[in-house]
Amino acid sequence: VNIYPQKRILRGAGFGVAALGWGTSPHFRCASLLVVPKFLGKEGRIYILTYVLARVFDGPVANTRHNLGEVVRSISCTVEMQIDNAKRAWKISLSPLRKILKDMVRSGKTLRSETRDVSRSFSELNEQVASEAGLGVRSVRSAVHKANPSTQEIYEAKTRMRCTRKHMGKGHVGL
Repeated sequence: VNIYPQKRILRGAGFGVAALGWGTSPHFRCASLLVVPKFLGKEGRIYILTYVLARVFDGPVANTRHNLGEVVRSISCTVEMQIDNAKRAWKISLSPLRKILKDMVRSGKTLRSETRDVSRSFSELNEQVASEAGLGVRSVRSAVHKANPSTQEIYEAKTRMRCTRKHMGKGHVGL
């Protein structure tokens, strides 16, 4: 039993006084023996019941109250930890998606700039395809022999027509 040092001293002193009284005084022995029947009466039972209830409230009830306080503290701590863990798990689970979205935004900007670069580099070719210079009277569509020719087919036809016209003017036979 774990007894605090002050209580140990008081109990030792109480037993010492009782032992001294029993050993030296017949009045003390008589008084202490008459206390036993008094405890068996109505007042004694009330005193004993009060003492037992005080000890119960001092021991198990106080312990239960303390334990309930610890349970409440433990549950609130657990709930806080679960909330924090859920927040961390949510952030961790969304981080790959966030990274993908950021990469897509960066890729979109890069794609736009590369598309502009490609458009600039093909602008001269587009101008040549669109140009009607040096073609004469013949229609490009009739030279391709298609209703909806591709850009490549139009470009090839225009090139053939320009080459034929250029070589025809110098005395060469056209293709």
